[in-house]
Amino acid sequence: MDHNQIFAVSAQGMSLERTRLEVASLNLANANTLLGADGSGYQPLSVVARTVPGFGARIDQSLTTQFSVVASPRAPRQVYEPNHPSANAAGFIFQPNIDPAQEMMTVMTATRAYEANVAAMNAARAMTQKALEIGANR
Repeated sequence: MDHNQIFAVSAQGMSLERTRLEVASLNLANANTLLGADGSGYQPLSVVARTVPGFGARIDQSLTTQFSVVASPRAPRQVYEPNHPSANAAGFIFQPNIDPAQEMMTVMTATRAYEANVAAMNAARAMTQKALEIGANR
């Protein structure tokens, strides 16, 4: 694997983790929004990452990660609030089924994984600089 591939793998990892952080932020921001009677409104999102042939894990057979943002199939959460103006005849309002604790864990793991990718990129950059210094001294 050459140096450009190392930088590309780290950059791809940072992009994935940034997307995970953005999705978790959107989910947290919309956790308490109301859904319409027909279920319309904010749908929780999740990031799906897949490994496909490209560059990555091994030098001779490399892999890369592609990811997409998809709507979660979770059913809406029912909250009993009979005095709420949007409550149905049974006294329930509907909200997206978002677990704030799980979303906060996603925020923390995405942050740590992003930092790890930055560290890997910085290490590759330092190694490249050292190699150039060795070549310049000869």
